[in-house]
This record gives sequence, C-alpha cells and structure tokens, in this order.
Amino acid sequence: MRKGPVWICLILLLGLCVPEFSGGEPIELSDWSAMNSDSQANETDDCPGVNGTSTHDRHGCIDSDGDGYSDPDETWNVSMGADVFPDRPDAWSDLDGDLFADQPNLDITDDCPTRYGTSRSVLFGCSDMDFDWIPDVLDTDIDGDGISNELEIASSGALFQYDPMDANSYPIDSDYDTIPDAVDEDDDNDFWPDTVELDRGSDPLDAEQTPFNRYFGVTTGFFYYGGFTTDDKYDAEALELSLSGLMEIVTEELVIPFLLIPIYFYVFFSRRQRFEVLKNEISEAKTDKELFKLESNINKLIENRKIKTLHGLILRNTIEEQEGKIRASISVEEE
Repeated sequence: MRKGPVWICLILLLGLCVPEFSGGEPIELSDWSAMNSDSQANETDDCPGVNGTSTHDRHGCIDSDGDGYSDPDETWNVSMGADVFPDRPDAWSDLDGDLFADQPNLDITDDCPTRYGTSRSVLFGCSDMDFDWIPDVLDTDIDGDGISNELEIASSGALFQYDPMDANSYPIDSDYDTIPDAVDEDDDNDFWPDTVELDRGSDPLDAEQTPFNRYFGVTTGFFYYGGFTTDDKYDAEALELSLSGLMEIVTEELVIPFLLIPIYFYVFFSRRQRFEVLKNEISEAKTDKELFKLESNINKLIENRKIKTLHGLILRNTIEEQEGKIRASISVEEE
C-alpha cells in the first residue's frame, strides 16, 4: 500500500495550502478548532462563545442593532463602551448618562451632551431643576415653588434676597395667587386694593373684611355702573355709594378744614387785638416822634402780615389825625 503521498497531500491541504482568511494572516491548523461561526479567531474574538458582529468597542460580540457597538452584558457595561441604545442603529453613546444620545439630529439627541438633564420640552437632556420637563434656561419658575423667577427677584430687598433657584426660598403669598405680598396690590384677594383698605381701616390680609362690611358687620355700600348694574368689588371708575366712602370724606377730606378753624379764629382775633392796641397807642401819642415810631412799626407789621392791609390804612389815617391834633395843641400853647 502506498500511503505516503496521501498524508503529504492532506498536510498540504490543511496547512500550507489553506488560503488567507478574511485578508488576515494564514490561520494555523491549531486555530481551526477555536473558530466559531462569526469567523473570529479566539485571539481576536472578545466573545468566543457567541456568534457576534460588533467591531467598535469589542469584536465578535452580540450587536442587536448592527451599529458596530456590542450590547451590554454582565462583563461589559455602558461605562466601558457598550451600546447605550442596543435597539437603535443610529444611537450608541450617552456621555452624561441622562439617556439622551450624543449623536446629532435624532429624536433623542441630547442638547446638553456634557451635563446630565431631564428636560423634554424644546431642549432635550438639559438641566431641569423642578422636573417639569422645561429646561431651566427657558423655565419662568426654575425651582417650581409657584412664584415666577421675575417676581421672586422683584420681592427681594436690601434685607433679604429670594433665590429663584431654591424651592425653599420664596416670598410670602397670603392669598396663594402666585403673586408675593411684596408686589401684590391685593394681598387677601378680596378685590379691594391694600392701600384703600388701609386707608379706610379694614384688614388688607383678611378676605372676609372689606370697607363695605366693617361697619355693623353688614354690607353698607356698592359701586354703581349705571342703569341697574351694581357691584360690591372696588372699581375706581364706578360711582361709589357707601357709608365707608362717606366716612372717608368726613374724616379725611373735611378734617383739615375742621382742624384749621381754630387757627383761623386765632389769626383773626390776634390781628384784631393788635389793631386795637395800636389804635389806642396812636391816640395816646403826644409827640411826632412817638407817631413816627408807631408808623414804622405798623409798616413792618403790614409787610409781615401781622395785621391786615386795611387795618394798616386805618391806622395811618389815625396817625395823620393825631399829628393834626398835636400841631393844633402846640399852636394854642404858643399863642
């Protein structure tokens, strides 16, 4: 039996005569037993026990969506480079871990790829402090405390600053209408401005008390709009017919004239008294020198409004009459 040439040919067939595999180096005979159906040798196959097609993060591992990145498993997770989106061939990575893809122009593309975020309105994957899906950069109430960023800032003062990014920092809102008391014209939401309530003596923080019911505990007025239309809500443009309005006129608009009455009487009587005193002094004057001093004093009093101008004219006439009397008496003595 001639067996020699047969074994030589078999060796050549399995070893030296085997062509290169997939463009790589010739595969040694010992490697054939380590090959699986994905055509990767054990030396380059990261998953030798499975038939996989991944080529980017690992070679020869399961790649469900065919994008080149292997599906995560017990030994290989997304932090190591596994496919974050194993069912989407157009997405595979998520740098900030918010489950929005780093790949552009997708319906799940991350608009803030380097910062974790949960926003889903207008911008995806951006910071959303109050978890309302609106990104903070577009949210009018970033901290979700019910008070807008603008009103929190407007309510701040020199003593205290409210932080629109801190849900525990918010201004007082007595009527819960989302308008802080510091900028709310009607803190108790009873349709009466705080300034009017304070002016008329009702509590601006008590919705049950208004200027119309603070007297006797019943409604004592209304606003008239014409015809048969009335309302008990404050309206500066309507005609108010009420006890509260009447009391305001009596106690505020007329109080100043009433308080000035004593002053008027004092000024009137003091001027009158000063006039009578001067008139008597002129009548008792015996020389021109005394009259001259009195006339100078009268001019100053008129200038300073200490006596009426009319009284001043009367006193000057009295001085002239007294001068005539003094001269007449001097002439009689000389004769």
